[in-house]
Amino acid sequence: MERIKKRLSFNRKSAFAEPVKLRKRKSKLYSQEDANSQYEKGFLGVNLSFVLFTVTFRLVNCCLVKTSFVPDEYWQSLEVAHNMVFKYGYLTWEWTEGIRSYSYPLFFASIYKILHLLNKDTVELLIWGPRLAQALLAALSDIKLYSLVKKLENENIAKLVYFSQLCSWFTWYCCTRTLVNTMETVLTTVALYYYPFQGSKAQNSSKYLALVALAVVMRPTAVIVWLPLVSYHFWQEDTKLNLVLHHAMPVGLLTLGISTLVDRVFSGKWILVQLNFLKINVLQNVAVFYGSHPWYWYLTQGFPVVLGTHLPFFIHGSMLAPKRYRILLAAVIWTVLVYRYVLKHSTDQHQTF
Repeated sequence: MERIKKRLSFNRKSAFAEPVKLRKRKSKLYSQEDANSQYEKGFLGVNLSFVLFTVTFRLVNCCLVKTSFVPDEYWQSLEVAHNMVFKYGYLTWEWTEGIRSYSYPLFFASIYKILHLLNKDTVELLIWGPRLAQALLAALSDIKLYSLVKKLENENIAKLVYFSQLCSWFTWYCCTRTLVNTMETVLTTVALYYYPFQGSKAQNSSKYLALVALAVVMRPTAVIVWLPLVSYHFWQEDTKLNLVLHHAMPVGLLTLGISTLVDRVFSGKWILVQLNFLKINVLQNVAVFYGSHPWYWYLTQGFPVVLGTHLPFFIHGSMLAPKRYRILLAAVIWTVLVYRYVLKHSTDQHQTF
């Protein structure tokens, strides 16, 4: 009897002495969690090879685009930045009247200043430095767009969106140009990454509001695009007072204050650019001097031309869009209708792509 007890005791100890190996479940839930954890560890939310490919693509994009699009890519950025650093360069009436903010040219002025301090301010570097910097920002925009869709949906859909972004002819044509419109596009895309979409894991009110505020400071018309998105966020937010007092107001006042201080330093006087922009460009209709368009221009030319071959896919996708993404569709329709209304009823009939 004692021998049997000892044998049973020995078998029990040996059974628990070895660790139990659990078979890993091959379910979509666990594989998705592993993919997300690996995805979060990558550089900028993606793996390094993806980043290098995107950066290389936009640098090649920058080198191949050698044409001039509009005068604003010089007179609202590079020429102003050159004047800020080297104290000479022509400033158009927009700067003497105070309807443009120095915040965007300050980005390029910083590059010029670094080159000047390093005694590397050659003509070639002064020309290519800002454009290459803009190409890197365009690559950041592409990466953040891919990361946003991957968080909201899955990797396959993110790849399709990324491919569509790279195939956009208008993005290729404009994204590496030193236009304030391109910077607004970058800021808007990155802000959408932090926007509180339903199901998004990258929600951050302060970050996205700061990027929106910076976009509006640089280009006041950005408020048109973001008005429905911010309003929808406010309507959906449970703690509305907290959103206003602890996020919107501090971010807005700080951004406006810094922008006003920058404009004061470089213009030599206290000005409120956004107010001057509204008064001169819209109320006084000065912009019409540079050309006007019929009220249907955005519907027949502006919007379709920008989309190009993506237009049929946009229409198809709009009809199939899930409910949580309809706010984006609403923002697009709102923006087009607002500009259409401005062209038809307002005095400001000068519009751009």
